[in-house]
Amino acid sequence: MTPSTVQWQVTTHGPDQAIALGRCIGQAIQTNLFIALSGDLGAGKTTFTKGLVAGMGIPAPVTSPTFTLINDYETERGLQARRLVHVDVYRLETASTAELDGIGFSDLMDDLEAPDTPGLLVLVVEWADRLGPLLPQHRLDVISAPHADDPDARLVTLRAWGLTAESLLQHSQKAWR
Repeated sequence: MTPSTVQWQVTTHGPDQAIALGRCIGQAIQTNLFIALSGDLGAGKTTFTKGLVAGMGIPAPVTSPTFTLINDYETERGLQARRLVHVDVYRLETASTAELDGIGFSDLMDDLEAPDTPGLLVLVVEWADRLGPLLPQHRLDVISAPHADDPDARLVTLRAWGLTAESLLQHSQKAWR
């Protein structure tokens, strides 16, 4: 599957803008979604996720799942439930199917794709580029790279894979302006 033509590049200047971008995206999420985060150490992946959680209305302090591998944030139950599962695959040796199954990743993917799951589920994976062919076809890629002219700035590329992510990006672009 090739990415859609919907792609958006934003330059963020510092953590507050990275959080604001994540919040903008989080507020626009209407259906279950896989978000693949990529970028070097210190690129702002967890900072962006803080904004996503806030934008989804989940009152929780967000920390990096580097050592825990999975952090789960949720609010309410039933149809109004909102849940964001934050996964970091950096410390996995190979990010193979067996290794991912060992941390419950396939169960999370099943929940994400189940049409009868109540509420909203967003699965955010840091270092998602390590998953290679295991990445789902329908997702939002968020790639953060250092900006050439400003050490505190990041060039964030958001790329839609599938109609859900396309719609989300189009809505978020309008809201960001």
